[in-house]
Amino acid sequence: MEIGLRGTLRRALVERVLQFTAAKPFFIMESATKTQAKNKYQVSIDLLNDAVGKEIATSLQYMYFHTHFEDDRYQYLSKIMREISIAEMRHIEEFSDRILFLQGDVDMNASFRTRQVTDVKEMLRMAMQLEQSTIDSYNEASRIASENKDAVTHKMFQDIIVEEEQHLDTFRTELQNLIDYGEEYLALQSAAGSKHTSKSFNHSGGGE
Repeated sequence: MEIGLRGTLRRALVERVLQFTAAKPFFIMESATKTQAKNKYQVSIDLLNDAVGKEIATSLQYMYFHTHFEDDRYQYLSKIMREISIAEMRHIEEFSDRILFLQGDVDMNASFRTRQVTDVKEMLRMAMQLEQSTIDSYNEASRIASENKDAVTHKMFQDIIVEEEQHLDTFRTELQNLIDYGEEYLALQSAAGSKHTSKSFNHSGGGE
């Protein structure tokens, strides 16, 4: 009776092992499929993370410019730098959302340190260089994404290029204004900023 019981238990154990062995190839195949799906868009993930690094660095650089323009009361330059810096932050969010959708992880690190440039013309020239470099980079990224059959990432880069070209045009216009009108152009902005500050001060009762 005891031998029969042991034999029954042994057969049950063998059957369980056979069931597991038979199922194992399926698990292996499923795992391999998941790995393949995860790696399928790795090229796009790398392109997007590179873009995130550029956008973080650029946004910080523009915010640095904004604070200096605001301190000098160059009202219009301060305003556009702040707005474009925020636009670059929005790009970071868009790229990050796409990376996470592709089951990648976001590398939230700036691609370069903020540079301490305080001359207005040099600030605008640097902003133009950053925009042109970004446009060139995103055109190439768009092409690569298309070659790797990732239409959504391809279109995302194309759409953001349109915005970056608008930023470039804005900086180009401001630099040309400064070249054409010289320090008077900045003086007018500073006067406008001073006038606005004076009105705010008087309105608050600080001038009494």
